[in-house]
Amino acid sequence: MPRWMSLAFALITVSPVVFSQDQDSGGIVVMPPEAAAKQSDKTWTLEDMQNAQPMPLGVIEATGEQASEATQEAERPIGPPILVPGSPPVHDDVPPLPGGGGELNLNLNDDGFSFLTYGAAPTNPKDGPYGPFQRWTMQGKYQTWPRSIHGKLFFSLGSSNFVCSASVIGRNVIATAGHCVSDGKGAFATNIRFCPGYNQSGPMAGTGCWGVRDGAIPLAFFASSDTDYDYACLITNSAGDTFNGPIGDRTGWAGYAYNWPTDQTVVQFGYPQGTPFDGRTIQQVASVEWYEVDMTPGGQTSKYIGSDLTGGSSGGGWFLSWRHPSAEYADTDDSWWTDPAGAQKGPFINGVNSHRRCVSNCGTPPTTTAGVYWQEMGSPQFLSSDSDGQDASDVFQICFDNQ
Repeated sequence: MPRWMSLAFALITVSPVVFSQDQDSGGIVVMPPEAAAKQSDKTWTLEDMQNAQPMPLGVIEATGEQASEATQEAERPIGPPILVPGSPPVHDDVPPLPGGGGELNLNLNDDGFSFLTYGAAPTNPKDGPYGPFQRWTMQGKYQTWPRSIHGKLFFSLGSSNFVCSASVIGRNVIATAGHCVSDGKGAFATNIRFCPGYNQSGPMAGTGCWGVRDGAIPLAFFASSDTDYDYACLITNSAGDTFNGPIGDRTGWAGYAYNWPTDQTVVQFGYPQGTPFDGRTIQQVASVEWYEVDMTPGGQTSKYIGSDLTGGSSGGGWFLSWRHPSAEYADTDDSWWTDPAGAQKGPFINGVNSHRRCVSNCGTPPTTTAGVYWQEMGSPQFLSSDSDGQDASDVFQICFDNQ
């Protein structure tokens, strides 16, 4: 029986919205009132933020075929590729909220896409092969759109304070990893606070931070830490502690992409804080989606790029059509692969920093037979389908509908 069907009967709801549930819809957990009430229990000081521990990336043991084989011919995602444009910061006329108009259902033929992944998965964590990548520190002012959509996510789990990364994807909505919102054992994080444009001095002057009032996460991750569903969305408060308005009015927001084959050129972002990084700058990685692996049999698969980002980068976005703040030059190759919808309409989030794989004892540094695939990063696929009620489009739509 498919995994999502076995989970189909559990759903936590939050007033005043009531969600129906049946065997074909899977399950989404919505932050209940008691968890939402705990989001304002703590006042975060700059010292608290600086001392927050980087939330470790998930490290998932790969066994059997997961360790030695990847999907050489990726299955075509169910449904056509979808793009929903984002928006720069607004001041007077507020554009339509995400989830409403503006969806581009591309209806492209199979001839326009390759469904082959780029190579075999590493056979051991030391030798690779890994997907090629380049990394650099993001340059320029963080408050300039679209750089402004990236930020640090602070939260508490148990008695400890942690930090992740996240991206603004709606006027009052941010996207991050599921393990930055829940312990994966049935509990939500508390004291969640998002600071876009966080820099070496702390929260950005004139921007500040936002608390959250609601959120949604796939039940598959919330209840059992299913890596292939490690994403979540959060609804921010209608005003921040410095900026008196919705977060998207200050930062703008990214668009989002569903059902894109796993062979895209992506740009990845995050605030890594584990060695050798210090968590004070945004790191930017350019790579290609290299292969797919089904880490928890059934349901979705995860996709992998080359990346050496560390703890603290969890939840940072993977983007199609990442754009420079200035205007784009004319497209030179007329290619969907480098620029799926034109940089002037991007960027589009298509994944989040989730996990690495490992072999055997999962120790570091890697040896020839054991350790972590240390130059690899995984993200769940971002899909939109009628057959899986826990896919990214279903989760994010709940936040869009209630922002």
